[in-house]
Amino acid sequence: MLTIGIIDYLNVEPMYYRLQERLAGRPIAFRRGVPSELNRALAAGEIDLAPISAIAAAEMADQVAILPNLSIATLGAVKTVLLFSWMADPRELDDVRIALSDESATSVELVKILAQHFWQVSPRYSVESQDLGQMLRRASAALLIGDGALVESAHRRDIPGRGQPHTFDLGDEWLKWTGLPFVFALWAARRSALPLIDEQGVVSALYESKAEGLAHIPQIARAYAPRLGLPLGVLTKYLHDLRYDLTPRDRAGLLTYLRLAIPGFQPESVQCWLPSAGLRPTFAGIEPADVVAGL
Repeated sequence: MLTIGIIDYLNVEPMYYRLQERLAGRPIAFRRGVPSELNRALAAGEIDLAPISAIAAAEMADQVAILPNLSIATLGAVKTVLLFSWMADPRELDDVRIALSDESATSVELVKILAQHFWQVSPRYSVESQDLGQMLRRASAALLIGDGALVESAHRRDIPGRGQPHTFDLGDEWLKWTGLPFVFALWAARRSALPLIDEQGVVSALYESKAEGLAHIPQIARAYAPRLGLPLGVLTKYLHDLRYDLTPRDRAGLLTYLRLAIPGFQPESVQCWLPSAGLRPTFAGIEPADVVAGL
C-alpha cells in the first residue's frame, strides 16, 4: 500500500485534479495535512510521496528523491507567505519578537534569512499556532502561510485594540533581493517506495493531473471559494500567479535558498527521479544568485 500526502491548502489543488480518480482501484491511500505535518510523516515513513517543504526535502536527501517538473513556487508576491508587522519597514524589526507559524518549515527559514541578510536585523523568534490575532498580541510581527494568510490578506482586518498591521509578502522580498523565483515546496518520494510508485504509475498520473488542473483553474477556484469565503477572482488570480514546473530558474532560486538555509549544504545530495531516467542531480549546471557569493 502506498500513501500519498496532500497539503491541505488551495495552492496544491491544481496538482491533484482528479488524481484519486486516476488512481482508483490501486493500493493507494491519501493523507492530508499542513506542510510541517507532511514533512514529519514522510521522514517517519508514514507516507511515501508528498509535496513537502523545500528545506525538508533537502534535509532528507539521503532518504527521498525529488520528482522533476513539480513544485510550488512564485516569482514575486505569493500572497500566502506573509509577514504581518506593527513596523512599517521590516528593517525596523531589530531586537523584537517575531512569531512564526508552526505549519511551515521553508517559510520559517526564509524569514530568518531575509532578516539576517536582506533586512539586516536580529529579531527574536517563537514558533506558535497560526492565529494572527494571538500572535500579534505577543509579538511585533507574525508569519502566516497557506489559506489562513490568503484570507487575512484579503480581509485586511484590524487587530482589536491595535489596528491594522503592515503586510510584507516574502516572495516579493526574496525577488527584490535575489532577482529569482522562490520554491516553497517540492514533491518528494521515499527512495524505498520508488519501485512501487513506478509499478502503480503514480508519476504519470501526477503529471496528467497537473496538466488538467492548470487547464481548469477557474473551476478549481469556484469549488474552493466557499471554504475560504473569498471572491472567485481573488482565488483565480492567486492560482494563475503560482509556478508549478521547477524550471532551471526556479532551481537557481532554490539552490540560493538552500545554500543560505543549510550550513555546508551539498547540492549533489539532492537527486531527481523519473522511472524512465532513474536518479540524477537536481542542480546540475545550476548556479546560485550572487547574493550567496557576496556573504
